Amino acid sequence: LVGAPVLPELSKELGASDTQVPIIVSSALATVVVLQFFSGTLADRFNPKRLLLVGALLGSVSSLLCVVATDWSQLLALRIIGGVADAISMPVLLLITATLGKDKPGKFFGILRSSQGLSFIAGPALGAAFSLISLRSPFLIDGILSLVAVVAIALLMRDEVKKEGEHAPNPNLLKTLKTIFIDKRIYAYILLGMSALFGFSIVYTFVASKSKILGFTPWQLGLIITAGALVFTIVSFFTGILSDRGYRKHMVITSQIIIITSGIGLALWGNSYTSIILIYSLFCAGEAMAFLLSFVYGAKIFESRHMGTAMGAFDSVIDLSLMIGPIIGISVYAATQQFAPVFYIVCIPAVLGLVGMTFHRAFDVK
Repeated sequence: LVGAPVLPELSKELGASDTQVPIIVSSALATVVVLQFFSGTLADRFNPKRLLLVGALLGSVSSLLCVVATDWSQLLALRIIGGVADAISMPVLLLITATLGKDKPGKFFGILRSSQGLSFIAGPALGAAFSLISLRSPFLIDGILSLVAVVAIALLMRDEVKKEGEHAPNPNLLKTLKTIFIDKRIYAYILLGMSALFGFSIVYTFVASKSKILGFTPWQLGLIITAGALVFTIVSFFTGILSDRGYRKHMVITSQIIIITSGIGLALWGNSYTSIILIYSLFCAGEAMAFLLSFVYGAKIFESRHMGTAMGAFDSVIDLSLMIGPIIGISVYAATQQFAPVFYIVCIPAVLGLVGMTFHRAFDVK
């Protein structure tokens, strides 16, 4: 995230074409989406502390090497390595969160997601600030911060996170994945998570595009994005707490209504700075609730012996919507040359989620 603000410009500086720049920018996410579907099994098989150390160290090295990259292809390769690092680390973090939060999953997933929200505030801000020094300095800072994480993990984390269950994970990965996805409830939870990330990928992309057309300055757009990240952080924390007190299904319904309302609001009334920042922040509230609750529900039905595998694959499928959303949004905008139809698309997964809840009891899980 620290390097995100400068990545397009640095790619151009290193010789990337207009079509190669988006490939470089999206390479880390694409790598995570593909690898994490399978890499979660590592969290079930190996020491979580060591996996986090490997992931953080690999991420640090990839960022530090970006500082000395001399060609866009090198930058692309290093971003892919950074994606590999995230694919190793994220299932471990999800496993630890689900394990520690066995009795109160909402609280612990709320802490995890709110901390991620803070990183969306601090990371790009740091990157933008250090970009004033040079385009490469944000990657230096990111590499140093990852090294600090390595030291913190080595000194503060216990060697093993104790997991419930006495049985070892199934050595057959494909069979384990089949066992996970045979439970039909998981598809309701995936749709819930996708209603958040699919919508976010479109709203984030096209709010930025519309802001440029409306003449907003970079700091105004930055304030919109920061306000949304702040709302995401706060709502994630309190949603987690409330979900453990018996309000999960109510908050699922509320989240879908908020996402639908926000999509319609941006389509009809998103024509001024005030309306955009307010509606975008409202959307981020609904997104935070839906995204967090999808993992809370998932953690309740996954078996502890392959929790890492399940969480990694689950997260991977939901993250896929981050890539699908902009593609659909761009296609619709290219066909219509209007923003309204694009924002209406944001509502589709949430509408399907609300309709599905009337026929499926997946969200009755306590």
